[in-house]
Amino acid sequence: MTPSPRQLTLNHLLIVKDRQGPKAYWLTAELYSLGRDPSNSIRIDSQYVSRHHALLVKTESPTSPDGFTYQIIDGDIHGNPSTNGLYVRGERVEFRELEDGDEIQLGSDATATYLRQACDLDRILSTLENTQIVGL
Repeated sequence: MTPSPRQLTLNHLLIVKDRQGPKAYWLTAELYSLGRDPSNSIRIDSQYVSRHHALLVKTESPTSPDGFTYQIIDGDIHGNPSTNGLYVRGERVEFRELEDGDEIQLGSDATATYLRQACDLDRILSTLENTQIVGL
């Protein structure tokens, strides 16, 4: 018997808030691109976000229960930085290994929160009204 989607536990989650409202992305891939261009794996709806604003890269982490976490890198796959920069916990960064609860500022009207703890869908949906779950 397959568990219902609400019973799934998500260990690495990115909750993006932009002009389209909150969306939760279950992170499992090695690489994600973030930006306003439709070709990105995670599209951000904001005029203040670069077409190819940032990358999420899966990296080994001995402190994580499942052995990995994600690092965020400002810019595109070719090393070109974003126009308005990348901020994690209010500090401008070129790259950073993300920790549970990190708030990422992508533009003046777009943020993301990285969660590295087990979350079930009921908790996510009760935390953010009208949240879309992407990637299940």
